[in-house]
Amino acid sequence: MAATYKDIQRLTGLSLATISKYFNGGAVREENRQAIEEAIRQLDFHVNAYARSLKSKRSKLIGGLIPELDSTFNTRMMADVEEYLRQRGYGLIICDSRLDQDSEKEALDFLLGRMVDGIITIPYDKSGQHLEAARARGVPVVVLDRLPTDFETDAVILENADAARTAAETFIQNGHKEIAIINGPGSLFTMQERMRGFQETLAAHKIPIRQEWMIDGPMTIDGGYQNTKMIMSLWHKPTALFCANYEITFGAMMALNEMGIRIPDEISMIGFDNLPLARVIRPRLTMVMQPMEKLAHKAAELLIERIEGTAPKDPQIIRMQAELVAGESVKTM
Repeated sequence: MAATYKDIQRLTGLSLATISKYFNGGAVREENRQAIEEAIRQLDFHVNAYARSLKSKRSKLIGGLIPELDSTFNTRMMADVEEYLRQRGYGLIICDSRLDQDSEKEALDFLLGRMVDGIITIPYDKSGQHLEAARARGVPVVVLDRLPTDFETDAVILENADAARTAAETFIQNGHKEIAIINGPGSLFTMQERMRGFQETLAAHKIPIRQEWMIDGPMTIDGGYQNTKMIMSLWHKPTALFCANYEITFGAMMALNEMGIRIPDEISMIGFDNLPLARVIRPRLTMVMQPMEKLAHKAAELLIERIEGTAPKDPQIIRMQAELVAGESVKTM
């Protein structure tokens, strides 16, 4: 027969109120905590999460809704979210919308049907209107990476325009005037911002913006590969290339290697995100890195505050800065 709170009370001599406070994350005296944990060990005690959720009206589960599991960025963010939640007694259920708005709605309904306490999402539908289903049930939502156009909620995002400005400024400071960017889809908030920041920087320095070097395309390895081959096959080639996400950077490296184009002798390059390959290839890539762990942990923290009623009344938008990590892939002209 499974052990109960009363069995822990019998071994420790503590009140049921103290024991309940411990299991619900409250502060208890150090000697009481040690006594409870020793009783748990002796009794091989396991919390009946379902019974607790019925009593507390909370499941201690969070729904994670992402556009695709194949994306390194999405899976890394959810791994960091899960780490933060687990340390605070919450579990995470992840659903993949497969880059489809109807599937995104279905996945959200699935999560709400599992009585999750909150939703953390990297939304695919840029309007965010599908998230009204969560609000209608009183389930708080925090969005990561992208700001919805028609749904106001807590959000944690990167200063994407500034991140791209940093890359452009680095090229310009090293004497480059013929600069290209391979970006993601122009329909996405993050990619709109990166392209905007990049082009504004070129314009501020009176550097011509050549449209054939301003590429919107898939945020995939193949997209980076194909678009790099296209740019580097033009009669008039750029001297510098910025790749605006992880997979694009990876694909661009594959294309340049295949074409026998040397970095930085024939093309200077700046990549994006914490690319493990950047640490081992030679020359080392200069990278614009976003603080992925901080972004994920802050989103999880905001959601828990909203669930537990300690968050400010109005939605919060937290913006974080990327960092340039210098390598050896930018040539001085």
